[in-house]
Amino acid sequence: MHESRDNDVTATLCINFIRDQINITTVESSSTYRLNNASFAIDGDFSQVIRRCAHTDVKRDIQEAWLRLDLGEIYSVKTVKFWYRNDRGSNYQNTIRLRGYSIRVSNDTALPPPESSCYSDPGNVTLPTIIEKDCERTASYVWFYQDKGNGHEVPMLEICEVQVVGCETGRYGENCSNTCDHCKNKDHCNITSGSCDIHGCANQNMIPPLCSHCLSGLYGTNCSRHCSQLCKEKRCDISLGTCLSGCEIGYTGTFCNITCPYGRYGDSCQGICNNCLESSTCHHVSGVCASGCNEGYKGEQCNTACTMGEYGRNCENQCGHCHNHEACNRFDGRCRDCETGYQGLRCDNECRSGTYGRNCSETCGACLDGTTCHHIYGHCSLGCRPGWKSTPTCDDPCPPGTFGPNCINKCSGNCLHQATCDKETGKCKACSEGWRNDFCNEKSKELTTDLDKMTLEHLMLDNARISLEMELLKKESQKITIESSFLKIKDEYLRLKMQSEFQIFTSGDPKISISEKKPGQNVNVDNPESSTPSLK
Repeated sequence: MHESRDNDVTATLCINFIRDQINITTVESSSTYRLNNASFAIDGDFSQVIRRCAHTDVKRDIQEAWLRLDLGEIYSVKTVKFWYRNDRGSNYQNTIRLRGYSIRVSNDTALPPPESSCYSDPGNVTLPTIIEKDCERTASYVWFYQDKGNGHEVPMLEICEVQVVGCETGRYGENCSNTCDHCKNKDHCNITSGSCDIHGCANQNMIPPLCSHCLSGLYGTNCSRHCSQLCKEKRCDISLGTCLSGCEIGYTGTFCNITCPYGRYGDSCQGICNNCLESSTCHHVSGVCASGCNEGYKGEQCNTACTMGEYGRNCENQCGHCHNHEACNRFDGRCRDCETGYQGLRCDNECRSGTYGRNCSETCGACLDGTTCHHIYGHCSLGCRPGWKSTPTCDDPCPPGTFGPNCINKCSGNCLHQATCDKETGKCKACSEGWRNDFCNEKSKELTTDLDKMTLEHLMLDNARISLEMELLKKESQKITIESSFLKIKDEYLRLKMQSEFQIFTSGDPKISISEKKPGQNVNVDNPESSTPSLK
């Protein structure tokens, strides 16, 4: 094997790994036609004339033809390139005998089965005379195999030169400069990409087959450190450990180790905690308000307004009896107006005892035994007191001349001055002449005229008048006594004041004091010596 003239290949086996052992690669064929032995296929001569090509025999009993290259040891093969004869006048004629061939590999000299093929020609197209096929295998032998004849001809091969490109096992990449040490099977990896075989990575913390990245959730040297469990998809920077795809719900920060700030929750902390009780925060992941909801809201996240008929914290209260079944204020439960029979800001109280109706503005009638009436309709459940007709509301008094339950009794008609009797008891205040007892329905034995009764009444009125006048006189007497005492005090005050103001003396000649003044003598204050008798 010799160096390829194709500059795009990774490396040729002979240059990079066989080095100076030029003859280490050998070749054999199933048969030989004349002098066209198998060694022509690796002699470095790229001529495509039949005299410089390996050619298998053409005997009629031949059933198959093969050419086997022995690489000398196991290599990681990348491609197989070969030059076929081209001296028969056209591509069609040149490669007519090649159609249906296959390239196979093995690690021993036994003919490999079809399953070992890295390429099998379908046989239905004209082939070029220079062919290169991918054959990424680990092998010691490369085979060209043909078992299909061309019409009257037996299977045969006419190969002028073969070039196998690859690396020593355990190496890959440009100029085979990289090792497969990252693979558990260090002797083999993909010759181009370095991807490992089914055995996976040498470091179990890395992702096969390339083994160039840490498994999800790991980072750092040898992928030995764990990403934060709160990194989304458990992905983090393989060097720093910072989360690459964001954070799990409810967390933030480059390492996703910080819960959402107060009042926030959810994915990327975009959710806002609304209406949690007394402005408390919600759960940073779910948004649930653990302490409940403010007035007017309900639900785990307190983001649902109370439905009609509810109010208060968590909407746990039922509205009162709002007028026309209107909804109350969902925050404090107030109604704009109340249904008949109810009162209060929330219309949740029945009319107080003794009232009923719209705005509780109606007064109950004369219900029996002092019971209250129905707060809506005003009906008396036990009936009416005596003296009232038996209507539902007991608000219709007995007509004059009747009394008792449902006004079934009639007055005696003997009350004084034709007055009506008491509508409840039937009693009279006084009886007409000739009648007595409370109901005036019993005739008296002693006759009493109306004039006598009138005189008695006048006497009673006079006695009352006299008592009143005596009371007024008593109060007047008390008033006079008080005024007299006041005048005495006032007189004493004036006397003392004058005594203090006019008792003045000159040097060596005491003046006459007011208290020494003789009766009938006037004292001149400015000239006390000048005194004149008073005129009477």
